[in-house]
Amino acid sequence: MEPQTRPIRAVIFDIGGVIVKSPFLAISLYEQSHHLPSNYINISLSKHGSHGAFQQYERNEISYTEFINKWSLELNDVTANNKAYLEYLTRRHLDTRMVLPRTLRVDAHELFTRMMKVTEEPNECVVELVKWLRRCGYKVAALTNNFQNDEGKVQANALAKLFDEFVESSVVGLRKPDARFYTHACNLLEVSPDEVVFLDDIGKNLSAAKRLGMTAIQVEIGREQEAVDTVKRIIRTLGAFEPKL
Repeated sequence: MEPQTRPIRAVIFDIGGVIVKSPFLAISLYEQSHHLPSNYINISLSKHGSHGAFQQYERNEISYTEFINKWSLELNDVTANNKAYLEYLTRRHLDTRMVLPRTLRVDAHELFTRMMKVTEEPNECVVELVKWLRRCGYKVAALTNNFQNDEGKVQANALAKLFDEFVESSVVGLRKPDARFYTHACNLLEVSPDEVVFLDDIGKNLSAAKRLGMTAIQVEIGREQEAVDTVKRIIRTLGAFEPKL
C-alpha cells in the first residue's frame, strides 16, 4: 500500500471473490475434475485481454448465446491455450516440461453455470464490514465486472441495498481494470481516488486502482478475514470518521 496523505472517506468493493465466494473456486474444481493443469482455464480467460468473449459479455456487448459460442471456441483452442499456458509457466519460473492437453472439450455453459452457483454464497465477514463502514459514516460502493443475464440481475438486486452505489460493468459498458471505470465510481461517491480503499481479488485490478492513488487490498480465497482486519486498521488510523463498535 502507498503512503496515504488524505483521510479515507470511501471504500469500494469487488463482488465475486470479495463480497461473495470466488468463481475461481468453480474453475479450479472444473480443472481438477477434467484433468486440466492448475490455472489453465484462467490463463485462457486472461490471454485475450479486453477483447475475449468473457470480457465482451461483462460489458454487455454480446448476448448470452453469442458469449457461449465464442467462449467455447476460445476455451477449446488447444494450440493457443497451450502456448499461453507455457508462457505463463515461463513467467513464473515453473517447469515447462509438463504434459499439456492434446484435445479440449470444455463445456462453456456448464462451466459458467458452476461459476454463477458458487457466487450465491456470501463472504459474511466482508458483508459485515460493509455494514460497519456505513454505520461509521463511510461511503461504500460495489465495482463489479458482471453480466446482464438472469443470475447477474438477481444478484445485483439482492446486493445493491448494501451499498451507496452499485456500479456494474454490464450497465456502464466499462470493466476493470479500465481506469475510467474506477473514476466513474469515485465520481458517483463524490470522492477522489486517494480518499478510497479498494478491495479486489485480482492483481491487475488492484494495480489499476493503485495507479489512480487508491489504497488497494487484495482479498485472497480463504483469507477474507485478514482483508477485513486490514481495512479496519486503515480506517482506525487514516479514516475521516470515528470508528464505531
